Amino acid sequence: MSKTPIILSALICLSGAAVGADWIAGAYEPPAEVQTNAFFAPARNPIVQKTFRARDGVKQAIWHVAAPGMRDLFVNGTRVTSTALPPWTPYRERVLEESFDVTAQVKSGADNVLVAELGNGWYNPLPLTMWYRYNLREALAIGTPCLRATLELAYADGTRESIPTDTSWRALEGKVVRNNLYLGVEEDGRLSVRETGPARVVKGPAGRICPAEDFPKVVIFNVRRPVSVMARPNGAYLVDFGANAAGTLRVTLRNVKAGQRVAFRQGERLFADGSLNPLTAVAGQIKKPERGPLFGVAEQCDSVICPEAREYVFEPRLAFHVFRYVQVEGLAAAPKPEDFEALDWSADVKEGGSFTSSCEKLNKLHEVCRRTFRSNLQSVQSDCPGREKFGYDGDVSCTAESFFCNYAMGPFYRKAVRDYLDEAAKDGLFTETAPFVGIASSGAIPNTRAAPIGWAAGVPVLLDVVVRYAGDLGILAEAYPALVRYLDILERAYPDHRIPKCLGDWIPVAGHKANESLSGNAHYHQFVKLTAKFARLLGKEADAARYAKLADEIAAVWRRDFHKGDGLVGRGVQGEQLFALYHGLLEAKDVPAAYARLKADIAARGDSLTTGIFGTQYLLEYLSTHGDAALAGRIVTHEGFPGWFDMMDRGATTLWEDWDERRCLDSHSNCHPMFGSCEQWFTRHVLGICVADDAVGCDRVRICPNAVAGLTSASGWLDTPKGRISVSWKLVDGKMQVEKSVPAGILIVD
Repeated sequence: MSKTPIILSALICLSGAAVGADWIAGAYEPPAEVQTNAFFAPARNPIVQKTFRARDGVKQAIWHVAAPGMRDLFVNGTRVTSTALPPWTPYRERVLEESFDVTAQVKSGADNVLVAELGNGWYNPLPLTMWYRYNLREALAIGTPCLRATLELAYADGTRESIPTDTSWRALEGKVVRNNLYLGVEEDGRLSVRETGPARVVKGPAGRICPAEDFPKVVIFNVRRPVSVMARPNGAYLVDFGANAAGTLRVTLRNVKAGQRVAFRQGERLFADGSLNPLTAVAGQIKKPERGPLFGVAEQCDSVICPEAREYVFEPRLAFHVFRYVQVEGLAAAPKPEDFEALDWSADVKEGGSFTSSCEKLNKLHEVCRRTFRSNLQSVQSDCPGREKFGYDGDVSCTAESFFCNYAMGPFYRKAVRDYLDEAAKDGLFTETAPFVGIASSGAIPNTRAAPIGWAAGVPVLLDVVVRYAGDLGILAEAYPALVRYLDILERAYPDHRIPKCLGDWIPVAGHKANESLSGNAHYHQFVKLTAKFARLLGKEADAARYAKLADEIAAVWRRDFHKGDGLVGRGVQGEQLFALYHGLLEAKDVPAAYARLKADIAARGDSLTTGIFGTQYLLEYLSTHGDAALAGRIVTHEGFPGWFDMMDRGATTLWEDWDERRCLDSHSNCHPMFGSCEQWFTRHVLGICVADDAVGCDRVRICPNAVAGLTSASGWLDTPKGRISVSWKLVDGKMQVEKSVPAGILIVD
């Protein structure tokens, strides 16, 4: 312990790093990389602990903590972390240091105990091979679960004291014998926590330590009880929580015997016979078949080996899963519904908007989208909280505006942008996921880490949304050099302005995918056009002119390649027409014919869509801004396949990864936000709060509600940097009556 002057302590706090602290760990150390099977052997979770005496007059106590794995923090036996999940970043480049106000837990003039229970998280993943190909250990920064922290004490007499992590801390072993974000947690309740000696100083991640600032911590934001508990013929019990969501369990086990093993298998669906279907959340495979006996399905399952106890509470906090159903195996007697709780995890984002309408089914869809969104805010905005949990920039870009219509996403997305910048720091290439997990499918630059161009374009798209809604020109200025560097790479690689590959409009209705080169080069044009816009915002007029010219050149090449004449784009599927229309790639004279073809195809299909994740967002937005909001409304409320109502009619309580239920039975996620772009349509075109394309911090807004889809009323609000915009409308004798409230400083535009 050391006393530090007030001024120096302020500098330490501003630095965002626990100055003088070491990275420390317990006795556990991951096996050597060649010892693959050893990763699956039991290994007790490490705990580090410090006892110190605080002087009288503690005025404030702030615990600054950086942990690249999992961390559960306690002060004098009181847990100060809602969940054990810290911010996940590209740890080679940057580790976020969180701050916890523990003033209420620290005792003046007395001994105090700091405890950190550590887990593997993304810093020590198992050597799973996802899709028989991707091993996270080969892409992520990896190491021993560790902690670097300082408790800063401020006293009433003006002095300060620091308690850093160092070898004066003690190492212990906990009751958790296995923990993995995908496979789950196993706890041996018969064990006692035991000390193993002094904490070890370890290397820790290489990245710079930065303050987490206002990045929202992952918290338990909702607790749910089961709607039913049913006995299964095999002696198991099926617990139904009524809705799909991400998080973990808290279970009270009653009258258990020493050595009794109880397993909790989680899943999003049931098989036809009523048993648990775990397949939609399967993380991958445990090793390739030729590499040893551990090959198998990586299923999410938590388990506990019980002590002799009348009541034993099991809460597997070192992992999170996605589930509606839990199959409980190993109980000797039937459990009760009150024995189970589902703890829903999510980043602690503030409410940023609301929507309700006269249509209960539309309101239900709104709830389904929001549940999906919250389930996928687990430090990164993930594609799904089960089998992958990764931050794909393509998925983020097509839903960022929808998230902003519901939540104050500025701090969360600022961190997301920095994740992409960190991954691009060395080679200039934006990656498909940030943190980068090794996936580089159909990359813009072959045989590199590069993302497919449609996913790379997610970076400027996200920046554009952040500028329009949050007005954050600071993160734009920070990111701009990386955008320029990336475009320089593309220009050198493709002087003819043709990028040959992309993943394209992901998962449309089968047989209706837009040509991947067509959609990819439309995204290339989008990337360049947005960079020109950003250059103007930042006062870089020469850059703006250069990129505007490049965008025109790309558009001209695109038209030669993909416009077949008479408004026909590619094969004429909806997605192809929309990539042309939404991105403004056609000459003005060809737009009416292209739009007519799009609407004819929609009508021929009974006012239903065939689009993937990008095309769906484009479809609702383009129709609604070109006089056809009513048609967009019929698409959103379309009954039957394909559509959102079809998902709900088939039992979806979170959004599926695929319009087709058949692929959501065994391979595709049932909690995927990418088709949640209907949320931006609710706010922009039903409620009518439409943030302008050239807005900065919502300073320019259109108020243009639409009575579509048979609605007779709608109401809601959107929080902006200048205050809350509220709109409420209803039909009276067929005429719309609108009430609105718009803060000062927001210009209402036509």
